[in-house]
Formats: sequence, C-alpha cells, structure tokens
Amino acid sequence: MRRVAPAAICFALVIVLYWAVTHDAAGFMSRLPEGAYPYAKLAAGSAIWAAAAWVATVILIAVLQLEARRRGVERLPKLLIHIAGIIVFFCAGLAVVSLVFEQSLTGLLTTSGVLVAIIGFSIQKSIADIVAGIGLNFSRTINLGDWIEISNGAIGKTIEISSRTTHLETIDGHLMIIPNSTLSGGAFTNLNAPRRYMRFTKTISIDYDVPTERVIRVLDAALKATDGVLQQPPAVTRVVNFGESGVAYNIFYWVADYPESFRISSDVLINALRFLDQAGISVVYPKQDITLFEPSPRRINRTVEIGTILRRTPFFASFEPEALKLIEAGGKLREFLPDTMVVREGDAGASLFIVISGLLDVSKQVPGEPDRRLGRIMPGDLFGEMSLLTGAPRSATVTTLSHATLVEIDKPQLEPILATHPESIAALGQFIAERVAANQLTLAASAEEKQQIARMGAADFIRAKIAQFFGSAAR
Repeated sequence: MRRVAPAAICFALVIVLYWAVTHDAAGFMSRLPEGAYPYAKLAAGSAIWAAAAWVATVILIAVLQLEARRRGVERLPKLLIHIAGIIVFFCAGLAVVSLVFEQSLTGLLTTSGVLVAIIGFSIQKSIADIVAGIGLNFSRTINLGDWIEISNGAIGKTIEISSRTTHLETIDGHLMIIPNSTLSGGAFTNLNAPRRYMRFTKTISIDYDVPTERVIRVLDAALKATDGVLQQPPAVTRVVNFGESGVAYNIFYWVADYPESFRISSDVLINALRFLDQAGISVVYPKQDITLFEPSPRRINRTVEIGTILRRTPFFASFEPEALKLIEAGGKLREFLPDTMVVREGDAGASLFIVISGLLDVSKQVPGEPDRRLGRIMPGDLFGEMSLLTGAPRSATVTTLSHATLVEIDKPQLEPILATHPESIAALGQFIAERVAANQLTLAASAEEKQQIARMGAADFIRAKIAQFFGSAAR
C-alpha cells in the first residue's frame, strides 16, 4: 500500500503534463521546431497510459497481497506480481495503439499472433515452465513456506516460485532449483497441506511373551511424556505385524511442523526405550531358536519382576539382598486407570509407590489459586517415601495421566526390615534429604521443626523422624 501514493502522484503529474502540451501552457509548444507538436502530443498520451498502467499494477498487487494475508500466506510469489504487471501493461499498450496512435488492433493482433506462434515453438520448454508456474500459483497447491517432497524423495521448503523454476531449501540449508514443468508434471507431496501439522510413525518390535496391552500402555505413556508431540490429534500405538523375532508395534504421533520432527522423533524413541527398560521389557533383535528336545509350551508371561524393579531404584540401593527379598515378597502390584487419583494432598499415608509403567502428574494446592502443577512422575521414579518413613501427610496430589502399574510398599512391610537393618536408616535419611533439597521443598510443618532442621541438618532430622516413626527398635 505504500507504493500506491507515489504512483498516484506520478499519474497526476503526467496528466498535468499532457494538459500543458495540448493547451500550449506558457507558450512552450510554440517554441518547438515545426512538426514537433504531434510527436509531443503522442508522447504525452503514451505517458498517461503508462502511468495509469503503473498505478493499476500497484493497486492490483496491493489487493492480491491483502487477499494472500487473509488466507494466511505471508509473502506473494514474484511470479504472480510479474504476471499482474505484464497483463496490465499489455492492455495499456493496446490502448496506446488504438487511442493515441489511432491504429486498428485487428492487423496488429493478427501479426502478433503469428509472431507469438513462431517464438512459442522455439521456446516451448520455457513456456511450459511459465504455464506450470502460473498453475502452481493459482491452484494453491503450494504456498511459500510449505515443505514438499518431490518424486526422488528429496524434501525442501518452498522459498520462491519464479517464472520458470521453483526454489526449495533443504533441511541442511542447501538450495534445490526445479523447473516448474518438472514439478507440476510429476508427483509431489505437500507435507503441510491440507494442515500444517503432520504425522510420523516409528516401529518397535517386542518379544511375543510380553502382553500386548502392557506394551501399548508403556508406549502410550512414553508418547505423552515427550515434549513436542501434539495432544490433538492424539498419538496412538497399534500392533501392525507378527514378525520372526516378535510383535511389531507402530507408534503414530503428530508434530507441529517438519523441521521439529527430527528432535521430537529422537525424543520419542529415547523415552520409549527408557519406559520399556523401567518396565522390564526389552526390544527384540533377530534370533533363531534351535531345539534338540521337545520345547515347552510357549505362553505370554504376565508376571512383573518386583525384585528387578527394586534393584533399579536408588532408594533401595542401601538394602542388602536379603532385605530386598523380604520387600519383594510383600510388595503389592497396583493397576490404575487414566485420570485416577493415587494419593491426595493432606491425606494420611504410610506407603510409597514405585512406578513400573505409566505417566503421572504431581500437583499442589495453592490458597486462592488453581492447583499448581509441580511436574511428572515417570517409570523408575517413586513417590510417597516421606509418608512411609516419617508418617507425614501426603505433600502433593498424584494423578495418573495414562494407565499406570505401580508397586506399593507400606510401613508394616518395611518395619521389621529396618529393625534388623538399622544402618539403612542413615542411608535413607541422606537419600531423602538430597531429594528434598533438589526439589526445594520444606520438611517442617512448624517453626519448632524448622529450628530443629537448622540445628541438626536435614539428613539428621529425617533420620530422627524415621527412627521415631518406626519405634525404638529401629534406632
């Protein structure tokens, strides 16, 4: 729109000039050589039409740019601008021939048609590129900024559609130049149409002895835990094939745009491997079984190795193998559906939970405000240890975001073990103190307890609370 005003001013000046020529303002025309007046009049008339064509072109381009922005296109392709200018100036040229020079257009159009046919035959490839470029622009199959994949598998972002070529910038920053006729005549995929976001697929194979519903829950939780994976449309996990080595699972997820897909895809696979490992599930590799005797019947193994989970948890690193066996024997496996509250802030509790699979959300009440989200709990994490070891009320609310499998360990189960292994209290106190310091939480519910922490230190304070809660036998 900024160019409209200068063009209009120029047009007004040309009209003034034409009036001055035709009316011999200031006697200028009378001083010209004899016979120059008709040529000056023709030149002034031609200038008026040229200026009018310029003004019309500027206005037309401004209108096209406004319409493009209304449709979400930030920049208008140069080819459309050139085409608009050519059409307007061609019409202005015809007006000059007919109205200024007072010549018939019939003979001119006939002659120009023959000339155009001769020229077109000699440059038909270039014309094909130009026509294809016009088709790409007006069909709206490609917009500037769209990522497209051409027939040879190359992918690039559309940065320009010129009169003959389309310019693509690859993810590596390289420039691809493709003739418009080649692009239009072949198959290509617009990765950003009809919607900007796009779907990606990764395949993971798991052994046949792992229940499919358990694998799907673990992978779904891994997808939910990955930043950048869109919540809508939702990511899903599907069984797609039975291979020689195991069951193939496809995880389908959506990302906002193509350049982000590389980081997000890497994070999806990292979280999938981490969540599977914490659940005691491994990805299969090609293998072949050779049996020299009758094999035993194969069936799906639905058991969860609680002992393996405990040994992977830093909280229980100080316990001896015998103590871990006692805890394993009494550990309770708990299953929770999505959007289920596991513990509520302020409730009494005397148990902790270890996450085998799933994703959980942690929130805390803030007076006069909505609940504040503190973070997420993932496979391998634990929560509720303060309530188990000190009898403190639950410090936060924990809710499942996906189907979750947890191991619950309560006070009656842990009490006899601490009685026979009192050295574990010191290690547990140090572990919790470090975790609380990392989370910047406070253990004290009163000014007296705050003074005790300042005097004794967090680790000694927690050890004293554990010993007091479990009785003199644990001291």
